[in-house]
Amino acid sequence: MPNLNRSIAINEMDFNLDDFNEQKVYVGALAQAHKIKNLLFLRPGDFPSLPEMGINIQSYRYQAMDNLLSGKLKEVISDQLTAYVTDVPVENINISVTKYNGFYFLILKIILIESNKHIIFGIQQQKGELVNFNFKVYDNEKVQIW
Repeated sequence: MPNLNRSIAINEMDFNLDDFNEQKVYVGALAQAHKIKNLLFLRPGDFPSLPEMGINIQSYRYQAMDNLLSGKLKEVISDQLTAYVTDVPVENINISVTKYNGFYFLILKIILIESNKHIIFGIQQQKGELVNFNFKVYDNEKVQIW
């Protein structure tokens, strides 16, 4: 008889399939990165039952980002994580913008408290339009961006 008392820890499910043609499931820091990614791209009002949920990162113009605006964005991200993604313990958020080959890149570095992992988000923008996005999870000792 199966043990029905065991708990199954599913952190984040994806619409993609894994190598065994099953729904992809993310755990640990990778699951937390996916939750943050979803929050970054949600727009307030996307979920009618949670009308203030979402950062709408694509609405920010990275070329105009200065210390004041990056400070406000950091505050918005922190507030949204505290309110809607309570299982992601964030120690610090660093934001920088750089220009390379005519594109502006917003780089978010989020340090997680418990797992000692760093999540680096890179968002590319040209002429105010989102062009590309990616993220990666690193161990603490492997990150040398700032």
